[in-house]
Amino acid sequence: MDRQLFLEYVNNLTDLELAVLLSLVAQDHCLIQTPEEFQDDVASELALIVRDIFSLSYIIINKHDLQSIDTFVEAILDDAREYSDPLDQSDDDLGRESDLRARVADVSFRGVASAQNDQTTLDTRKVVNVVIAKDFNLAHEDVQIQALETHQTEWPPCMIAPPLLRLYDLGFFQNDRIFISHHHDPEDGFPNLQEIDEVDYQEDKLSAYSDTKSMSLSPQKRRASRQIGSKLIEQLRAEGQAAIITPEIRRYLQDFVAFLRIERGVDGGVTAYATTLFLALSKYLAPFHGIDYVTPSLIALAAKKVYPHRLIIATPSRERSTLYGTDLATAQYLLEDLDPEKVIQNVLDTIECPT
Repeated sequence: MDRQLFLEYVNNLTDLELAVLLSLVAQDHCLIQTPEEFQDDVASELALIVRDIFSLSYIIINKHDLQSIDTFVEAILDDAREYSDPLDQSDDDLGRESDLRARVADVSFRGVASAQNDQTTLDTRKVVNVVIAKDFNLAHEDVQIQALETHQTEWPPCMIAPPLLRLYDLGFFQNDRIFISHHHDPEDGFPNLQEIDEVDYQEDKLSAYSDTKSMSLSPQKRRASRQIGSKLIEQLRAEGQAAIITPEIRRYLQDFVAFLRIERGVDGGVTAYATTLFLALSKYLAPFHGIDYVTPSLIALAAKKVYPHRLIIATPSRERSTLYGTDLATAQYLLEDLDPEKVIQNVLDTIECPT
């Protein structure tokens, strides 16, 4: 997909597709939050996005693969086969939802032989491009730290730092390592999963009338028209890094950070590293809108993706006004129903926006 076509196409991307694309452009981790009962559906949707739109290898892992460094490393090594391009697969291979759901239900790449007996295999296997980790909050702390630090190691040229699924209730350090967060509302649907259901239905219908020929576009051709290649991702990354930010816009960004630190109810999470990622995301968003500079609206959008999972909301006993005479009951009332999204919006409404 070329640059001009992407600008026309980007408005049709789903929220999860945009989240994955931003993570790949930034080569960093993404937090996807969703209700517990929809966790497997989100994992399946992300897997289809990674495979069909970005032509990348992936692995879906659960808490059993996250209890030690050894099991985690073994799980993310693709020792089964080289990842094949979806365009080289048949419609039958691409259109079987049951195959994908089977992988979601119990995915494991653990080798049969022990590490001591299979050193040669370990030396030649490659890490998958994207790791979709369910129940990462239940992972061993050492695994969390190792996984969230992977983007700082040297990867092969085509390797993308893996985004992670459903990270929450983590420690302060782990939360600060996550690039962006996004809440997926199940009411927004799972278009890629629904497309598989439609393909299966059409195949069943056509099989009942073998002499009927479908005039519609084949699934693999539809996927080919939506693919985003590595060259475009690299171009978006380069354009984002080169995006211009004027002194007025930079001051607006710094004002937001300063006011966020002293906003009522904030007890932490506004770190120097978060500010670095805040600036980076603001710049990465520019080419998605066809511009080469940062605007106040991009600053606001970036703030709503970088800070929600980082902010620590104070308890009544730690609310700042209690230092100046506010009683606990009043502090509790002031903090009632306060969440990171409301705090961020309050700050955006407070600071002066450059014109």
